[in-house]
Amino acid sequence: MSFSEHARWELLTSLMMDGFYVVQDYRYVYVNLAFEKLLGTAPGYLIGKKFSDYVHPDMQELAVSRYEDRIAGKPSPKHYEVKLLKKDGKSTVEAWLEIDVIKDDDQKVAVAGTVRDIGLINSLKQELVETKAQLHSIMDNMSDTIYQTNMEGDITLVSNCAESLLGYKPEEMMGTKMASYYWSPEEREKVVNAIVENKGKVTNVEAILKRKNGSPVWISTNAYVKKDSKGNPVSIEGLARDVTTQKELEKKLEKLALTDSLTGLPNRRALMDELHLRFSEAKQKESELGLIYFDVNDFKKVNDFHGHLIGDNLLIHIAVTLKGHVSGQNMFGRLSGDEFIFILPDKGSEKAQQFAHQVFDDIKLKPLQLHSLEIPISLAIGISNLKTIDTNEYSLLDRADKAMFLAKRDVQKFEIL
Repeated sequence: MSFSEHARWELLTSLMMDGFYVVQDYRYVYVNLAFEKLLGTAPGYLIGKKFSDYVHPDMQELAVSRYEDRIAGKPSPKHYEVKLLKKDGKSTVEAWLEIDVIKDDDQKVAVAGTVRDIGLINSLKQELVETKAQLHSIMDNMSDTIYQTNMEGDITLVSNCAESLLGYKPEEMMGTKMASYYWSPEEREKVVNAIVENKGKVTNVEAILKRKNGSPVWISTNAYVKKDSKGNPVSIEGLARDVTTQKELEKKLEKLALTDSLTGLPNRRALMDELHLRFSEAKQKESELGLIYFDVNDFKKVNDFHGHLIGDNLLIHIAVTLKGHVSGQNMFGRLSGDEFIFILPDKGSEKAQQFAHQVFDDIKLKPLQLHSLEIPISLAIGISNLKTIDTNEYSLLDRADKAMFLAKRDVQKFEIL
């Protein structure tokens, strides 16, 4: 099996879950199916249309300005949020853009971008804001835990709400060290240092305390140093508010933004962040870095013959099976469609090849079993290792991608570039 450059382009973009487009001379010259679906247009409808016509009027000037800056080679953000207009001219799509400059066969500059619908994420952000407001409203009508310590850190006063916060009755806490209720010495130092740095008064400093049952509780504390008539510090007084629910919501939102919804693996954004970090570290330390890029042979046939639900089950099966190969600083995630990558810090060519053999053999021995149905799995694997010529992580990813397609073309286990 072989692919022309154009066919490879079509194949890659058609498999993308995100929208993809190319703009040249202010007009769309290429869009993939995902982008057309996002804007609610028929296939081919957008070709030749001005891209700014599909940007919300409030953001058109900004979008055009950034496009022109890129074409002119001026600094411009590669990532930003924008509101796109659907075909009806009324409905909008909240989108996250990742944009870069490319050149066509005639060396004419164009702008290519991937588009992700972040309406759900923004809704969750709004939900988080509303939840925070509700949380504060509820807590403002409740008594926070009030406490006082002497300058040696002994608790001299604590309100009854301490029991609901930490599980201790006030009489149990009197005379004990405040430091003993922090999750770690570092958490206590964070509050103490904030009081010192802010000249004896802090507001909304967050720290982790330990409940009586050993579980953690996040608090936001306001505190100040009380002084006597001569200006000598005599005690520290403050109040603590439980913000654990708020913190859990923030963690869920952060996880959602970095997790593939189907497989539960790190998504493209998380993978590229990690690859950038590992690339920078490897360059700085002059250490090794390996990348394994693979996709599933004949995945389209599985979807066409068995249906997309079975195809999704196949991807989940691969994710669950290969998670077992993640150890140490390795990262495994879904890049898009049926494409996955392993990031292998401190692994050179030989170790990366050994790892690829393990992955290939493991998945081959574990076909997808669904009732009486058995679907064997074969992977096309591309490997790349950090080279002195690499100037950024994208060159490493590009070589692994090309190696994977060589392996697919030659129908062999893996290829190295």
